[in-house]
Amino acid sequence: MKLKHTHVIILLFVCLANQAQINLVPNYSFEDTIGDCQSQMIVSNLVSSVKNWHTCTSNTTPDYYNTCANAIIYPNICTVPYNTRSYQTPHTGNAYLGIGTYFALNSSDSSQVEVEYISVKLKQSLRANTCYYAEFYTSLGNISKLAINQIGLLLSQNTFTTATGSFTNTIQPQVQWDTTKYFTDTLNWVKISGKFIAQGGEQYLTIGNFKDGLHLKKKTVNSNFIPAFGTVSGTFFSYVLIDDVSLYELPTPQLQSSYVICPNSDSLVIGDTARIQTRYQWYANGLTIDTTSYIKIKPNQTTTYVLHTTNCSTSTQTVVVTYSNNCEPIVIIEPTIPNVFTPNGDGTNDVWSFELKNMTEISYSIYNRWGNLIKGSTLMTQNYINWDGRTTSGEVCNEGVYFYTLQYTDANGDVHKKNGYVSLIR
Repeated sequence: MKLKHTHVIILLFVCLANQAQINLVPNYSFEDTIGDCQSQMIVSNLVSSVKNWHTCTSNTTPDYYNTCANAIIYPNICTVPYNTRSYQTPHTGNAYLGIGTYFALNSSDSSQVEVEYISVKLKQSLRANTCYYAEFYTSLGNISKLAINQIGLLLSQNTFTTATGSFTNTIQPQVQWDTTKYFTDTLNWVKISGKFIAQGGEQYLTIGNFKDGLHLKKKTVNSNFIPAFGTVSGTFFSYVLIDDVSLYELPTPQLQSSYVICPNSDSLVIGDTARIQTRYQWYANGLTIDTTSYIKIKPNQTTTYVLHTTNCSTSTQTVVVTYSNNCEPIVIIEPTIPNVFTPNGDGTNDVWSFELKNMTEISYSIYNRWGNLIKGSTLMTQNYINWDGRTTSGEVCNEGVYFYTLQYTDANGDVHKKNGYVSLIR
């Protein structure tokens, strides 16, 4: 079939591709508080202050810091940037959380430790065998006396819970700090990120340390930090700040396998919407051409394009663009629509009829002089419009003038809309 070619930008992707850019973590930057911010900051703990987020261990109180606390009468505990645990501005916005990742309940027994966690229910459950990317930003609190090599992000189907001092040491977070290094940065916000394939049904995200003192590495750090208010007892603990938690789906793009391009065609754009943490490699007839998420092309010969997409794994897709000189648009013959017919049963001109050749998505409506619908049909596949002068229910219509509307799509893909009148004479 001959095709009409015009300038088209084609960015094809999988179903739900728009969700690839949606952060599945609610209140990801901890800006939304429960009630008035200043009144909540007097308490300054996670459970009572921050929407959506909760703690996973009884008798622990992750801390909440927000600039709105700077103006309250009871200052310095949770003010920003200077507070009881650290001197740090938020990574973004006005707020962040703080958790203890290691505190020895008994300094002679590294298995008996207290750890705090923060957890949230995702906006939607994860899909099985689908690639996801997660990240969060963290900074070591200045009050810390230890640096450890464990902090991770866990996705689970059920709410993660644990008792104080109780560890299985078998939990493997999907996203983990490089355990060959100690986390020691008190100055900067450090991004911890990773990609993983979901088992399916995971709907809770939890951040913390999932190992006891016998299953992690730790070293002493020197700190001359003086808390803004009060003192912190103990010498064997590690404390981190958390901000900007994100989780995104990374689906594999699904490309159309073939196109036709002509000498007078505009450039064709093929590819994927830009995705975070996805690598692209394009080839044209076996030669490397680009590493962007989509390419703009106008080949002067038939060309095979190959896209290698890498997120959790690498997928390969092939697009064949056929170069053709035979792309003239089809000549469309407009229908000739009669304006009178005589349904009197004499066998001559009894039906209002006309041909719609090579047309699709046809719809028409016929109205009487008062605007009442008499006859109509939509999405017709036949090539002829036929009206015998009766209503849809089969009643004989009176003699007079009737009005019609007509819409159809031609072989070039153009939509036509017409209206007019027809006289019914008996």
